Amino acid sequence: MLELRGIDVHYGKQQVLHGVSLRVESGEIVALIGPNAAGKSTTLRAACGLKDLSRGSVLVAGEDLSGSSVARRLRRGLALVPEGRQVFGHFSVLDNLLMGAYLRADRKALDKDLQQVFELFPRLGERSSQKAGSMSGGEQQMLAIGRGLMSRPSVLLLDEPTLGLAPAICRDLGGVLRRLAERGLAVLVAEQNAGAALGCADRACVLESGRIALRGEAGELLRSEQIRRMYLGAAAAAA
Repeated sequence: MLELRGIDVHYGKQQVLHGVSLRVESGEIVALIGPNAAGKSTTLRAACGLKDLSRGSVLVAGEDLSGSSVARRLRRGLALVPEGRQVFGHFSVLDNLLMGAYLRADRKALDKDLQQVFELFPRLGERSSQKAGSMSGGEQQMLAIGRGLMSRPSVLLLDEPTLGLAPAICRDLGGVLRRLAERGLAVLVAEQNAGAALGCADRACVLESGRIALRGEAGELLRSEQIRRMYLGAAAAAA
């Protein structure tokens, strides 16, 4: 569903991505893990058009969208849940969700899609009139994901969705991502929290200094002594 082919990205004269290639199929969760400043966020921003490519291409369902606008990519099925949630704090939960559908032409289907979001995240339904800025970090992350789903994406990109959240909430979010994949969504999640990402993913890529250093089945990487030592801590490596 989503394919990145050999993408390079520069910030000025500094090259931050070097030939990054990956695929995410429908019904699949792929984790992009790596240390801070490895290029994970840049990879997602490049995929959805927020950062220009120096080389390479971005394809969605086989269509090359490399030179397309952010709006066109959104209409073709790409949706980004940004790092830090970035909800509109002075607006209600409902208004935040509706903002996720601002490019959609099928306005009559919005009520059905809202109900599906509320099914995934009942707390959002219970607090639909509450201002988003008064919610907890976990609730705001639910809202950010729900807002992304309101565009009816075929590919959902999530940037550090577990950042600052309690372990129990991280597990809940992993369960939600699995449910979305089971419905046929392609999910690419960039995470510094390797344990959370590998725990819910099907496959994973390890990004180091802007290059894919390792890739494989998520379960195999989770059992890898190298990955456990580098990303899961000494206690996990010794377990």
